[in-house]
Amino acid sequence: MKRRYSVLILLIALIVFWALIANTQKYEYPEGSDLRLKVNYLARVINTPFPGIPEFNDLQQKNPEWLLFSLSFSTYALTNVTFLDTLYRSEAVQLIDHAIQKVLSDTVYSYYFPYKKPFNPLPDSSGSILYYGHLNMMLGCYRLLTNNPKYNELNNRLSACLYKRYSHSSSLLLESYPGKIWIPDNTAALASLALHSENTKSEYREICTEWIKLAREQYSEKETGLLCSAIDAQTGKAMEEPRGSMIGWSIFFIYRFDKEYAKTLYERYMHHFSTNLSVYRLYKERRGSFTTGSGDIDSGPMVLGYSLPANAFAFGGAVAMQDFKNAVRLQRVIGLGAKKVVENNEMRYQTRFFDMPVSPLAEALLLSCETMTDWEKKK
Repeated sequence: MKRRYSVLILLIALIVFWALIANTQKYEYPEGSDLRLKVNYLARVINTPFPGIPEFNDLQQKNPEWLLFSLSFSTYALTNVTFLDTLYRSEAVQLIDHAIQKVLSDTVYSYYFPYKKPFNPLPDSSGSILYYGHLNMMLGCYRLLTNNPKYNELNNRLSACLYKRYSHSSSLLLESYPGKIWIPDNTAALASLALHSENTKSEYREICTEWIKLAREQYSEKETGLLCSAIDAQTGKAMEEPRGSMIGWSIFFIYRFDKEYAKTLYERYMHHFSTNLSVYRLYKERRGSFTTGSGDIDSGPMVLGYSLPANAFAFGGAVAMQDFKNAVRLQRVIGLGAKKVVENNEMRYQTRFFDMPVSPLAEALLLSCETMTDWEKKK
């Protein structure tokens, strides 16, 4: 009996000791061979023509938006990587160039503009802010990393178009699809205008300041101060409450044009949506929800209200805000749900508890989150 108690006491002591050690650990950016292997995966996906990537075919069948996001988040990840290690600059520029060409192709473009071919963003265009926002952000990333003027004219034309459309919108929100407005999609477009100003000293960043004021006053939930997810195109009123996946997504881009507001959202998101479990921190998809099930297209599978996207984007926010203690807690959560797989000189993740195929979007998104860094640093 005494031996059993001794073993139990020793086990408890070891757990407490591990927790104390774990809580002193801080997040570290990926580097060395791990970073190289992750970039290799994205490089293969980007460089292979669409018909040659089964993962892209699967994404297009499930949700064509994911095809665009795989390429855009690959671009954001590669831009982060270059700021963390300038030795990747030349390779990143080439890969981003190829990613842009894919986004401009009919395979991606036709989903958003089925009756407009070839690609042609007119100055008075009323097309999808989801597509134009991410494309313009990609063009800005290319311009940020290289002096090659290849996309300058398109970036200027598209930025002018977006700025004009926002300036003529009383709500400062544009539609992703006819009659449908999502806050996260607009944050990407606004970030692209701020990036244009960073690259060219244009006035377009001014619209971001105006948007932040309106977002605080009209598009935020009173109880939490967090951004609502969707807005009624006719009334301008919230149609859907704040959601973890969309809050995290919005913070990801707001960080690029208003770091103070992004930090405020990050702190409120952590306060209202997360559960601190000492060495782990879990984020919910919906505040106060304990749903377990398949979820929806945005949340994916949920366990007791916690979703993978909510935690992944919270991780990106923690890295961006340099809240490295929280970042490492979230990194442990991701480590519980996924394991690293190294094959053919590439690294990717494989889910542990859900039968989910390897996704270029998941890989690009995660590398974007774990490398979040300031692009306004000296280039």
